[in-house]
Amino acid sequence: MDKIYTSDLRELLEKCYQCARCSGVCQLSKVEKFTPSRIIQMILEGFEDKVLESGVLWDCLTCNQCLKDCPENINFADLVRMARYKMRHEYNQKPEEIVAHKSIYTTITEIMARPYIQPARSMEWVPKECKIADKGEILYFVGCLSFFNYEFDNKDSIATSTLKLLCQIEDQPIVVFKDEICCGHDIYWGQGKLKTFIKLARRNLEMFERASVRLIITACAECYRTLKIDYAQLFEDFNQKFEVKHLIEYLYENWKAGKIKFKQPIEENKVIPFTYHDPCRLSRFLPKENMITEQVREIFGEFKNLGYEFHEMEHNKANSLCCGVSCWLNCNEKSKALRYKRMLEAKNAGEILVTSCPKCNIHLNCLRDDFESLQSLEIKDFSEFLINHVEIEK
Repeated sequence: MDKIYTSDLRELLEKCYQCARCSGVCQLSKVEKFTPSRIIQMILEGFEDKVLESGVLWDCLTCNQCLKDCPENINFADLVRMARYKMRHEYNQKPEEIVAHKSIYTTITEIMARPYIQPARSMEWVPKECKIADKGEILYFVGCLSFFNYEFDNKDSIATSTLKLLCQIEDQPIVVFKDEICCGHDIYWGQGKLKTFIKLARRNLEMFERASVRLIITACAECYRTLKIDYAQLFEDFNQKFEVKHLIEYLYENWKAGKIKFKQPIEENKVIPFTYHDPCRLSRFLPKENMITEQVREIFGEFKNLGYEFHEMEHNKANSLCCGVSCWLNCNEKSKALRYKRMLEAKNAGEILVTSCPKCNIHLNCLRDDFESLQSLEIKDFSEFLINHVEIEK
């Protein structure tokens, strides 16, 4: 716990000199009264109890827009994560009433943290032409996609497309766990259940070691951030044992190494404009040296030769707008207002909206279905967009 939590919230904020830039750029403040600088000021002046008792920090999107623009690099999202642990354990607050879909997905996550639980996930999504294994060097960490199918249409397509791409490129079978468990992202950032997160991380670490995994590939922005940054914070040798890559990085590196090229399988009579939504976890939650936001755009630059034309939305890269629902929390009219603004930007930029976070995909699709004016916009995962455009260089 000492590696991911401190009870002294004031200590996290000592460098703040109240420029109030965080409140000025806060995305949530555009739809409700939410002022991070005021919250910080109250904690610094000794009113932490009032802040935590009020429950206001359950509202935060933890989108990290404030950290990106903070001159003192104060991590407000980390403060919120630790405050939520205190609010739950010291103030007996339960956020379950604001968790979307009656908390089913976070409940599944908690169940998987128990050592005697062995999930038996459906493997129907695995393409027949793909060879998978229980042990090996390369693991596809699927995430919670198989559980989303209970309520959302065809999310297995993301897993199927990703595995097809990996099987095309690699000669060896890809490791896929039937009993894979959740990475723990949502309870770590959203629910304040840090001890449960540690249990999940330990179970995953044991599974990776038992399978002799060296490279972990995921198509989920949240899984990527959790495995690459948060697990490495818990386990000091994690990054020495395992290399974690998002599918974007993996395809980019294979493209640059000359192993793959991009093709157009069907002749198009028109140029199709498309755009890209940067998830918070890939645009503002990674070290500055991480180049994923640039790599994905370099890939899209190649698509101008394939009958596509890439257009940026007004807010992009590190300034990308949040989809409005983090960790299944606060799916309400305010979050819909944030999503509506994002969808208008996407519609103005192209006919296809590509993203690399399954949750953003779910939330943006949900909003699109509510408005007839937005239904012409097609929403695809990065893996679904790339699947028919990758060719192995002989």
